[in-house]
Amino acid sequence: MSKIRIQRAHGLGTVSEAMAFVAPIEEKLKEKYGVTLSWSGQSASIKGTGLSGEFSVDDTNISVEVKLGFLLKPMARKIEEGIANALDHHINE
Repeated sequence: MSKIRIQRAHGLGTVSEAMAFVAPIEEKLKEKYGVTLSWSGQSASIKGTGLSGEFSVDDTNISVEVKLGFLLKPMARKIEEGIANALDHHINE
């Protein structure tokens, strides 16, 4: 199993602002990859075909950890780049 870990400082000030920031990224993940996020407080479990993980938000950072199953392992770099680009794009808007 391959793991992807990404953390970005968001500078949005509060958890609620950061969670609002994450909403469009969550929608993109659902539409494009069929991934669902189940929120409990500041963390969400990520579930999808061949992957699982956690998305968390605090006052200063957004963190994503994804575990890829065997079939997605060859695509790990592309998936990591996609997640990182989505976060960077939205943070820098």
